[in-house]
Amino acid sequence: MTFGQTIKALRKEANITQEKLAEFLSISPQAVSRWETDVAMPDISLLPPLANLFHVTTDHLLGMETYQKDLRKAEFDEAFHKYWEYDDKEKNYQIALRAVTEYPGNLEYVEWLASAEYYVALPTSDNSKYTRLLENSAKHYKLVLDNTKDAKLYSKALSGIVLALSSNQKKDEAKQYAMLEEDEEKRDELLCWCLEGEERKKHCQHLTNTKLNSFLYQLQFGQDSIEVCDAVEKILNIMFPDGNFQYYHNTLQYNSISKAFLFCQTQQYDCVLEELKKARYHAVEMTKINHQRIIKFTAPLFSLVEEELPVTDSDATDVDNYIRCLNNNRCFDPIRETEDFKALIVP
Repeated sequence: MTFGQTIKALRKEANITQEKLAEFLSISPQAVSRWETDVAMPDISLLPPLANLFHVTTDHLLGMETYQKDLRKAEFDEAFHKYWEYDDKEKNYQIALRAVTEYPGNLEYVEWLASAEYYVALPTSDNSKYTRLLENSAKHYKLVLDNTKDAKLYSKALSGIVLALSSNQKKDEAKQYAMLEEDEEKRDELLCWCLEGEERKKHCQHLTNTKLNSFLYQLQFGQDSIEVCDAVEKILNIMFPDGNFQYYHNTLQYNSISKAFLFCQTQQYDCVLEELKKARYHAVEMTKINHQRIIKFTAPLFSLVEEELPVTDSDATDVDNYIRCLNNNRCFDPIRETEDFKALIVP
């Protein structure tokens, strides 16, 4: 029912004429007639008196009883939780816009609208529309950031405002927001959107290197198998085709030792010796690298990565550790007296 239909029904139910209702409210009968025909709405100050007169709530007058509001909210909530599934970005934007209009204090809906504005902006060829949508997106993300106490929602809005500002060529402002991210990994990922040119390339190479370290660690830690060892070696050969592995020689050294252990279990001692020789080579190379202050990769994917090696108090070299490992593991006993093995444990 419209507002006018509701007022008319309540008036007739109370057996009150338009003139009497106007008299009760100190207004003209013509005003009541305009309400009931939906030509006009009463001043907001008249809603409580009208509600009291007819013994209903103002929500009832406005057609928004509690159960209706709950149903409407449930519809928006369902759309909110599924909005990533929508292929129609414009439809998602319109639903989010209605949700924020009807529930303006709901910061989840505001973040939803900001996201929708961003994704509607990206494919448009209309420059003015593109700029307007991204400005609105950043404005709504900022509204969330300034008011939410929910850490998860704050993080989403922080990522969103960085993307919206960067896409709108406001790189410096985007960088300021990216630096607010406390999680170092997330902050580095956000900075990729804020930087340009050589600075961006260098930052992304450093980030890729960090993730490569983490990935290889998880790969090796997850399971102990020949397949994992082979994968580690292949990955590093692909990433560093020029063989300038720098500190990844350490990774390859222990990768070959692990593979030698596995071959010992199946008594494939020719393969054991082959892996131990590779491990010795990487130990020697790592010992050389540890005498450097700065390491620099030359492979194309990491050509801008330069890092200072940490200072260590230990006098033991990687070759020393390699020899100690071979001497202390009984699994190598079957080949310990061979000339090839003895050559590997010479300092």
